[in-house]
Amino acid sequence: MLDHVTVPIPDFTIEHWGVYESRRLAEMPPEQFRAFVLRCFGAVPEEMDRINKIHKIRNQNPVSLVNPVHIHGYKGAIPVWVGEPDQKKGVTAQDVQAFANAMRKTLRYQQDNLREGIMLAWAFRPDALEAAERLRRLEQTDLNFIRLDMIRIDSPRFREHVTSLTTQHADYENFLTFVQAPKVEVGFKRVAARSYVFDVSETVVMNPGAKIINVQWDFDYGKRFSSTPGYSFIRGKNKEAQLQAQYEFPNAGRQRIACKVQDDLGGEGLWTAEIDVE
Repeated sequence: MLDHVTVPIPDFTIEHWGVYESRRLAEMPPEQFRAFVLRCFGAVPEEMDRINKIHKIRNQNPVSLVNPVHIHGYKGAIPVWVGEPDQKKGVTAQDVQAFANAMRKTLRYQQDNLREGIMLAWAFRPDALEAAERLRRLEQTDLNFIRLDMIRIDSPRFREHVTSLTTQHADYENFLTFVQAPKVEVGFKRVAARSYVFDVSETVVMNPGAKIINVQWDFDYGKRFSSTPGYSFIRGKNKEAQLQAQYEFPNAGRQRIACKVQDDLGGEGLWTAEIDVE
C-alpha cells in the first residue's frame, strides 16, 4: 500500500491559446517578431529570391527596384512594414519616409500604379503621423502620392484583418489578443515585530475590461519566483482575489520580496523590492 503524500500547491501562470503577452513578444528577435506579426495579419513575408527572379525575367535590375530593409511583406499587392518588437521604440518620420521611398522602387508602383502601403507597429510618434499626413496631402497635386495606413498591432483594426480569415469552424475575431502586463504597485507597513501588511490595491490593470484574479507572494525572493506556502491563491469572503496579505518574517534584517499579479486576460506582472525588517 502506498502512503498518502501531501503535495503543496505549486506556483502557476495563466496561459491562453491565441493570447500573446506583449512583454514576451518584445523579447523576440526582430526577424522572428516581424514574421509572427505578418502571419497574424494575413500578409506574406517578402521573398527576395522570388521577386528578383521576376525582375530578371523582365530584364530589370532587382537591386535598384527593391529595398528589402524597408518592405517586410505583402498583404495581397500592398507592401507591409512592421516596426520593432520593443514597445518603447515608436515609428519615426524617417521610418515613414524610408518605407515610402522603398515602395516607389517596386514594380507594382512603377508599372501597376499602386500607391498604398501599410505600417504595423506598437506605437507611432507624432513626427511619424505628421510625415504620413504630408504624404496624404500630396494626393491632390502629386501623381506619386502614397497612402500609408498606420495600424497599431494591439488595436481592434488589426484584429479586423484577423476576422477576415474567419471560417465556418472558427471565430478569429476573439482568437488573437495582445495582453499587457499589470503595473504592479505594492504598499506595505509594519504592524508588529517582524510582521508587515502588504497591499496591491494601487496596481493598474492595463488590459481593457480585465480584472485581477490572483495575487501571489514570495517573501524570500531569489532569482526565481517561488511563492511562499499559503500565499499562492488567497481569496476573500466573496472568493475575490485578496489584495492584502500579512506576513511575519522569521528573522529581522534586509529581506527581498516579490509579488506576482495576474489578470483574467492573461496579463502577468511582477514586483520586487528589498525592505529592512524590524
